[in-house]
Amino acid sequence: METKTRPSDNFHKLLKIIRISSSLIGVDVIDENYKFNYVIGFVMVAIAWNFMCSIYSIYKDVTTDWTVLLDVFSPISCAAQGTIKLCSLMLYPKLYRELAMDLVEIYKKYQAVGQKYETKLFEWNKSMKNILIIGALVYFLSSLLALIAPIFLYIFKGERHLIIMCQMPYVDVATDHGYFITIGYNLLCVFVAAFGLYGADLYVFLFLTHSIFFYDIFALKVGDLHEILRQDNKDKRIKPLINDIAQWHQYYLDFNDKCNQIFFWSITAHILCTTLGILSTLLIIMLKYWPGAYPYIFVCFVWLYMYCILGTRVETCNDQFCDGIYDINWYDLDISDQKTVSLMLLQSQVPRLITIAGIEPLSVNTALKITRSIYSLVMMVMQFNE
Repeated sequence: METKTRPSDNFHKLLKIIRISSSLIGVDVIDENYKFNYVIGFVMVAIAWNFMCSIYSIYKDVTTDWTVLLDVFSPISCAAQGTIKLCSLMLYPKLYRELAMDLVEIYKKYQAVGQKYETKLFEWNKSMKNILIIGALVYFLSSLLALIAPIFLYIFKGERHLIIMCQMPYVDVATDHGYFITIGYNLLCVFVAAFGLYGADLYVFLFLTHSIFFYDIFALKVGDLHEILRQDNKDKRIKPLINDIAQWHQYYLDFNDKCNQIFFWSITAHILCTTLGILSTLLIIMLKYWPGAYPYIFVCFVWLYMYCILGTRVETCNDQFCDGIYDINWYDLDISDQKTVSLMLLQSQVPRLITIAGIEPLSVNTALKITRSIYSLVMMVMQFNE
């Protein structure tokens, strides 16, 4: 007899994919016995080597062309972002595991409550799978875009351009042999960096998207409450259900607080490094010829808005919780239950937003502010040059 697939089974599969991907860069922080390991050590050494090559590139050319500082800074901002994200993951392994196991228990609990809950959890599975695929495509296509300009110019015009300004000592890019070795190293850096950033971001996708999903369970619980109230507003099941709804709302708030804690440095580094990468690339475009600047700046904007869209969805979810609490038929409840609903309303007035460095909310509105600031700064530099 064929066993029926449950939402928890699908979630375990998705969690397994996340753990395998993150273990390849040494940060399977959901592992109960996670600790610093040789894989993360190797990754850190590789990043350090990349920084040394970048410093060497500056040392080699800065006396004749100071703009090499900008050439190096644009891609190295990605390496800095990856380093901070990896260190951030290693700061809170117990908290990452706690949140992941909480999600496992939520799937197991609510798939057994009823068909409508199980159906909603299957929708979570599907949405989560789509988000992981979209994230993978974003980073993979970002890598391909970085390669387009140098390869196109080499094939059709014979011009030699590096994918990233990162040269190795004792390898002369002016020679055929040295150029192809450097290009091979650049290719390796680009694809490894893309996978590393994706592996670190998998936990952001996992937890922030589930933060968005929590309202679905809340709405189903409120629907169950209204159904009981329609039948008999003196039913003994009402008080436990009201308390359960309040506990679920409190769990949602606590979950967002924990997300803010574990993602503080990851989100801050992502937004800051991406913004600085955009700025330095725009300055390069104004000051010199770098064919790879245009696809790179497009990639940076995609990365910037990718995170901010997730933050905006959390903002929307906060509003949904607030509206959902207002929609509870409080006038059919007794005094003590009305006070519980009132307390939930009070808490919902101070939404738990995902923030950037604890200052600005992570949202599309913040991304637009950053874009306007970049535009203003670039216009000022252009006027200064004139």
